[in-house]
Amino acid sequence: MLDPTYREISIPAGTKSSFTITAKTLGGSGRASVDTKTEWQNSSYTQTAELPVRSAWPSITSAASATFEPGNTPLNVPLDDFTGDISGTLTLADTPAVNVNNAVNFLNTYPYACLEQTISGAWPFLILPDALAELDPLTVNDDAIRERTEGALTRIQSMQLYDGSFSAWPGRSATYSWGSVYAAHFLLSAKNAGIPFPDEMLSGVMNWLRNFLASMPANDYPESERDDMTTKAYAVYVLALNGEKPLGWIEYLRENMNLLRSSGHIYLAGAQSLTAGNADALRSLTMGSAGYSGATLESDTRNTAILLSMWLDVEPQAPEVTELAVRLVDFGNNGEWYSTQDNAWALVALARYNVEVSGGKSNLTAHVNTETSDKALLTFTSGRSASMNVADLPKNEHVLIEASGEGRGYYAWSITGFPKRAPKAERRNVNIECVYYDEKGNVLNMSQPINHGSIIQVVLHIKPSMTVNSLAVNYLLPSGFEIENPRLDDGVRDNSGYGVMSDIRDDRLVLFFDRLSSERSYGFRMRAVTRGKFKVPQISAYGMYDAGIRFVGQVQPDVEIK
Repeated sequence: MLDPTYREISIPAGTKSSFTITAKTLGGSGRASVDTKTEWQNSSYTQTAELPVRSAWPSITSAASATFEPGNTPLNVPLDDFTGDISGTLTLADTPAVNVNNAVNFLNTYPYACLEQTISGAWPFLILPDALAELDPLTVNDDAIRERTEGALTRIQSMQLYDGSFSAWPGRSATYSWGSVYAAHFLLSAKNAGIPFPDEMLSGVMNWLRNFLASMPANDYPESERDDMTTKAYAVYVLALNGEKPLGWIEYLRENMNLLRSSGHIYLAGAQSLTAGNADALRSLTMGSAGYSGATLESDTRNTAILLSMWLDVEPQAPEVTELAVRLVDFGNNGEWYSTQDNAWALVALARYNVEVSGGKSNLTAHVNTETSDKALLTFTSGRSASMNVADLPKNEHVLIEASGEGRGYYAWSITGFPKRAPKAERRNVNIECVYYDEKGNVLNMSQPINHGSIIQVVLHIKPSMTVNSLAVNYLLPSGFEIENPRLDDGVRDNSGYGVMSDIRDDRLVLFFDRLSSERSYGFRMRAVTRGKFKVPQISAYGMYDAGIRFVGQVQPDVEIK
């Protein structure tokens, strides 16, 4: 909303003048346009400027899945909890794997792109598009997914090092061992699917993989030997997928099974089954709870999905296949598809299961409709799922699934967007304190007005209560500030690149910590550039692969720039 006051100024030839307009957001997020019309004598000129409008609160995702039968089933999709633009889908199907549309939305909207996240975000869409279309027809026609997927191989290539291995982020020189094996697995699958990419990407990482198997076990931190051996079990499995028979390495791992994490036992059994051509090793495998490990990204969801894919490779009609698929769906229904690893592997495994195994489908016809309209928003017939964008659902109306026929159907919805209200403060195994200083180094009270043009030093103190791996910290700037160029100013406190990567964007700073075992401080500077009163976004942090790591800061008073 703009100040409607009419302004008349006189600008003599060869000079310039300026004036101030007052604007206030009306809520929501998206893009606002401002038209500026100037008139002089008998002429006029109108210029339109687009301004981004961002919520003060971080984006969230809400999702659910359930069943429907003949008759009317109410759909309670909480559209009113969000403001501005939203994304997400509503899908109807006759398979419980319908909740993969939540995984599609998660991967498509995930905001970061390290090596693992780039691969996970591309793998299902690049290699299994037809299988995904069976579960979510909107997937293969989504321009955002297509654009992101097409650029994935280029980004992955930018992280490949001289020896064929891969770093965790572009520009880093250290090998990310587990991620390099994951990249080898992905590239091998891409080659088998006929996806074009430079041959040396795969040959280089496969050569590194063989050298890695012969390397001494890591001893960098407690439990590093277990992480190293588990990663080597993964490498042996990839060699077996490549048609090789690494029998010596399989025997070596069998002799050291006490050093393997849960996924290491699965990879070893998978390698044995591939080389033997039968599922005996998989059938004798006993799965325990995975827990969590930062280096090998353990989780019960991810490990179940990997095991399901292995069974589909060697004995797809075995009864264990359906048992694993049901267990994997249950993890999704219980909200345990947490990370990019969980969602990518679940999506791959269930898409394959739906095409290769799933049967016994219902005989249903269903329409998604409102109580006051005869025109269906979405039509579903058994045999193929049907999807629509949740943004197309009407607000403030009761929405129903009207079904007829026989059997049971499944539906799932997910919404990603900005909440109307600030999220509740939360602290789980990590705490963050933020201290502000003026240019002289004095502690600054941000509840007092800040002078326009001032430079403020911001210091974040990140305090874990346990060793934390793969931590992402988000500091969203109040809208009247911008970050000073760090190349011109080193900031304050510990800004070394060891173990931390910073991603500086127009409206925020994102920090990624590989491994955090004690307090760490990070400093930067921001400048007050726009006069006005602004919301102060909450600082947030979370473990990218561990749901037990989370922080959401308290809501702070508005800040004023005068």
